[in-house]
Amino acid sequence: MIFARMKRTFLYIFCLTGIIFASCNKNNDTTSTTSSEAEVTSFYFVKQDSFPAIGNTTFTISNYASQDTGLITNADSMTYLTPVTKLVPRVLFTATPASATIFTADSTYALSGKDTIDFSKPVLLRVISSDLTNTKYYRVVVNVHQVDPELFYWEQLNAAVIPQGTASTKGLVLAGRFYLFANDGFKTTVYQSADGRTWDNGSTPATLPANCRIREILPTDDKLYYCQDGKVYTSADATTWQEQDLSGDTYVPRVMLMHFNDSVWLVAEHASEHTFHLSVEDGDAWRANTDALPTNWPLSDFTAVEFRSSSERPRAMIIGGYDTQGNGLNSRWNIEYSQANGYRYANFAIERPLCSAILGASAVWYGKRFYMFGGVDAEAKYVSETALYSDDEGLNWFPIDTAHNRLMEVYSQRTQTGAFVYDDAVWLMGGQTRTETYSDVLWGKLTSINW
Repeated sequence: MIFARMKRTFLYIFCLTGIIFASCNKNNDTTSTTSSEAEVTSFYFVKQDSFPAIGNTTFTISNYASQDTGLITNADSMTYLTPVTKLVPRVLFTATPASATIFTADSTYALSGKDTIDFSKPVLLRVISSDLTNTKYYRVVVNVHQVDPELFYWEQLNAAVIPQGTASTKGLVLAGRFYLFANDGFKTTVYQSADGRTWDNGSTPATLPANCRIREILPTDDKLYYCQDGKVYTSADATTWQEQDLSGDTYVPRVMLMHFNDSVWLVAEHASEHTFHLSVEDGDAWRANTDALPTNWPLSDFTAVEFRSSSERPRAMIIGGYDTQGNGLNSRWNIEYSQANGYRYANFAIERPLCSAILGASAVWYGKRFYMFGGVDAEAKYVSETALYSDDEGLNWFPIDTAHNRLMEVYSQRTQTGAFVYDDAVWLMGGQTRTETYSDVLWGKLTSINW
């Protein structure tokens, strides 16, 4: 009986030991599971607050199935001057590898997630699968922009389209073709070019007035507009013009203003009250706003630019000029449109004056900045010795950084320059000083505009 009890006890212990042993074997099998995978699934760098591009850069991983090689690189280069000599990489794999090693020209690193590595030159990442059967090598290339994104490149395409002596010029682009208007007080001549370099000998539009104020010609996407003595002139080719006589209307057109929010705008004068109003093209007619403009609204020698604000709303900036009494203005009228509020107007110069007046300046919206060229103040002194820029939508203005923008090597300050943006570049054509008239053609491009 005692023997039988001992036998049962021994059998119980034996079974328990077997269960424990089996359990241990199962755990050992789980932890020792291996894989033949040796591929990288994700690659990035530890963030650095002082250089956001480092942590925000996206890398593409190319695994070549037919080879034991791959490529890890960033298609969109990091910003100019981002330091990449001391970076900490983070790497994820399809399976935990037996080893991951980075090789540089000078050192070898067993990847630990803490090593600081120089990525200024391509490095090699070797991954060995956990079962030691597969090895894969990745070439890691970190691209950094090598050119300053704020650098402007300028080129003079033509030194003088026409001989010196012409009283005034106006350069513009229409439907992909370039035009330079010239007027000597007796007739208007228009010169044409397909590339801005080579120009024809010019022709005289028959319909335009002999004393046409050519600087007031307004280009849109497919048509040119001009008004004088109550008549509105339009052209689709710069040489053939149609005349519309509105001199007998209640609101008589006086000057073209701008192309804004898919509409053409002009300033009209009330025939009897002699107040000035905004008028918008409505089909073949012009629809005037009954609200009179402020007395200090510009009627000549201003510059108007259409753009889209940071909120993507249509906006326009009208800078300087002379008012109805011939007074020089320093105004910078901001016009904003929204479906909820309609059109709203604000004069930025009231609290942020730039100078006593801004006369004959030219401005463009380019690379989400304003650039202003030339122009004089109320004392006939240049507003600035260099071009100006504004990166807050016209509120504040500063001289351009001549270390980045080499404009002044090919451009001298002047007034009434034809300035526009076309084909991702800024174009400057013509202009004048007190003693000289220009008909040159300049082309400038910001390095980063297509990045």
